[in-house]
Amino acid sequence: MDGYFQLSATLEGHEDDVKALVAPFNDTIISASRDRTVRVWTKEAVWSSKINFTSGGFVNSLAFDSLKTLIISGGQDKLINLTDLFSVQLEPSFTLIGHESNVCSLDTDGTQIISGSWDATAKVWENNQLKYTLEGHSASVWDVKILGKDRYLTCSADRTVKLWHKSQELKTFVGHSDVVRSLAILPQDRGFISASNDGTLRVTDFNGDLIEELSGHDSFVYSVKLLSNGDIVSCGEDRSVRIWRDGKPHQVIRLPCISVWTVAVLPNDDVVVGSSDNSIRIFTRDAERAASKEEIKELQDSVESMALNSEAFDESKASAPEVLQSPGSREGQVVVVKSPAGVNEAYQWTENKWTKIGEVVSGSTSDKKVEYDGKKWDFVFDVDVKDGEPALKLPYNVSENPYVAASRFLEKNELPTSYTDQVVQFITTNTQGVTINQQSDYSNPYADTRREKLVPHKQYLGFTLDNHDSILKGLKKFNDVEKTFDISQLSKVENDFKTGDANGLLSVSSEIITTWSNKLVGFDILRYIINKLDTPPAVLTEAIRIGLDPSQPPLYFMTLRMVSNVFLNERWGESIITDLDVASKLLKVISFNPDSLGKHQVNVANAIATVLLNFSIYTVKYQSKKLAELVLDKLQTIGGTVNNASSEAAYRLTVAYGNLVYFDAKLKLDFEKFKASVKYQEQRFTDLFNDIDNL
Repeated sequence: MDGYFQLSATLEGHEDDVKALVAPFNDTIISASRDRTVRVWTKEAVWSSKINFTSGGFVNSLAFDSLKTLIISGGQDKLINLTDLFSVQLEPSFTLIGHESNVCSLDTDGTQIISGSWDATAKVWENNQLKYTLEGHSASVWDVKILGKDRYLTCSADRTVKLWHKSQELKTFVGHSDVVRSLAILPQDRGFISASNDGTLRVTDFNGDLIEELSGHDSFVYSVKLLSNGDIVSCGEDRSVRIWRDGKPHQVIRLPCISVWTVAVLPNDDVVVGSSDNSIRIFTRDAERAASKEEIKELQDSVESMALNSEAFDESKASAPEVLQSPGSREGQVVVVKSPAGVNEAYQWTENKWTKIGEVVSGSTSDKKVEYDGKKWDFVFDVDVKDGEPALKLPYNVSENPYVAASRFLEKNELPTSYTDQVVQFITTNTQGVTINQQSDYSNPYADTRREKLVPHKQYLGFTLDNHDSILKGLKKFNDVEKTFDISQLSKVENDFKTGDANGLLSVSSEIITTWSNKLVGFDILRYIINKLDTPPAVLTEAIRIGLDPSQPPLYFMTLRMVSNVFLNERWGESIITDLDVASKLLKVISFNPDSLGKHQVNVANAIATVLLNFSIYTVKYQSKKLAELVLDKLQTIGGTVNNASSEAAYRLTVAYGNLVYFDAKLKLDFEKFKASVKYQEQRFTDLFNDIDNL
């Protein structure tokens, strides 16, 4: 029983990452997933599963009360749900309400339940009632343990572990240099093991003395458990499950996925792991429970075919193939060897032999890139947004964060930012299996990812999309009519865009704004460069005078976008645009009549909302009472109508009103009237209303 682990079974059924596991009986495993379900797996001849509960959001934490046969689950919806192990009702028998953010950790001793959350607190529950709130961590509480006699242990993204008696903090343990993700308690109250994003496990006694530090993981360590013989098992972002014995790695098991999120131990000491490829795998040291040779080989083949990012290896130090003829220096050692075919292959020393763990490739998965918008991409997807309209193009490189690609796509196509999560899900679904060395939870679960307060909002927003190819096309088209720029001048404009010469582009913009009959492209250029100019352009006053004309909707919203971007100019933007005389005149002429705006009303609404939001940010930063009055008047005058045009505009206006309430709490009553005009049923509005109500 003290030999090496090998595959026992692979359980497929979840449709997204498996984030939490509990293994209470040798024939029973409970799993929770980002697919919003809790599943119960049971083994007769083979393993099978049923859905026990479906949540309103990702399920990220589990505990099990074996006496009452209750599954305790928590997650993104901030709730803790209790369901019977044998339930087929798919409804909780009881729900604990109290956390303000994702419930990411749970533990129970049959009498009490303890929960940890991104809201930086842990809560102790007894008889389904809140007993204690443990407040002291400054960031997300990633794991919680009940020690008995009203003693508790917690760890956090603030890099500390804390010992509590009732709700009183007794001791803080420091030592990790990054987020502490998981805890395991040593027998006989001898201490605890902590796992961290710093790649280490620390074994510490309750006096705070370090017993030993285990180093070997190449990235974040997500979960740690103890085996009955004293071995430690851990898993993490380096695709591995590691068995530790006497302070050293005893076995390293690689998996064909990016993140190994969670590990549990069955009573028979089999190890269960959940990962980002939606799978649950069981490993055993008992030959009778081992999988078939074909299944074991299939797993190894999957590992060998994994693409490993070259950035994680120093390919200049690739070893000759002969290195594989000699033993490795330590368990888990990795070497890169160039194969006879010229491919760099990674091998790991484990179980006293070299085993291939993947091929080392560059950050792109293919040399056959697709050209779009003047650049080359790994993927260019067609996205159908509305029936009967042409598909929109969504470019993406596997080396970038999907959230960056989603934001770029939404801004370019002037779509609400509320679609961000849907676009990210589309990207990750359609690139599954080809992303290289990226974590699958792109919302950054390694830092303090609890929701930040939405008000006061202090960062100016703008419209900074780099669409210079479209601008050039428009410039050339209308220049055929205006006949202002010759071929050499147009070539210089194109070069100015490429080199970022804002002053060169300013002269072109000024010429178009002051002399052309169709001025839109000039305003778009000014919108593009305004936050990069060293001094205020002479044409700015004239541009605002001409452009703030609602009878010309395209020019109107482009001017408002340009005004928004003035705030982004750190050299002179604030001082120019917030001068009370300038601000008063500008806000006075801003109006919104949807009947006269036609198809442009969404663009106009979003631009107006951004201008008002930026003025409200200045009000908060510099406590400008007069400017607050001007913004409030405009919100009360046109806010309700603008709200109806666009959920994004409504959201930005609500944030602006929240800033004013933060500035002056007496405005809460006025805000209630404004709040009634917001009809959108999106979670972001619920969160925002709650934050403003709590000011």
